[in-house]
Parts: sequence; C-alpha cells; structure tokens
Amino acid sequence: MNDPIKKAYDIASIRKDIQERQQMINEFQMTRRLDRDKAISKIQELRITNENIAAVTAVKLAQYSVPFSQVSDENIVAELKMQMDILSAELAKELSEQ
Repeated sequence: MNDPIKKAYDIASIRKDIQERQQMINEFQMTRRLDRDKAISKIQELRITNENIAAVTAVKLAQYSVPFSQVSDENIVAELKMQMDILSAELAKELSEQ
C-alpha cells in the first residue's frame, strides 16, 4: 500500500536532515568553527534511526573506530558529508517512486 501522506513526510524528513547537515558543513567551511555537540548529536541520531547509515557506519567502525572526543572537526564534517550522500540517494529514490 502506498500512503501519500507517509511518503510526503519521509521526503520532508530527509530534506530536513540534509539541510541541517549542509548548514553545519557550510558554517565550518566559512568560519572553520563547528558546533561539535550538535554535529555529533545529529550523526548519532541518524546512526540509530536510519538503516542505510547504520549499515555503512557499522562497516566503517569495524575497520577503524575513535571516540568522538578524539576526532578532529574535519573528520566530523566528513561524517556529515557521508550522511548527506546517503540521504541524497534516499531522497532521489523516494522522489522517483512518487
């Protein structure tokens, strides 16, 4: 069953997640400052709630794992970018299924 309301909500949610990450990345690129707590919170949130991101992260963490407290701002931004790439692919899929 294809629920158009759920589909619209899913699309809006993905767009919101992408936009939040893009804003943090842009801020970092322009000022070299990152709200680490907010970025880490957003990363962890999607690691828990998004199956695709959880799967990719599990593979990466199996190879190399460092606590967030020891990770550079650049690595946090790279994680945000990776999440954006996955979310963008999900958004494209959702839009193509409309």
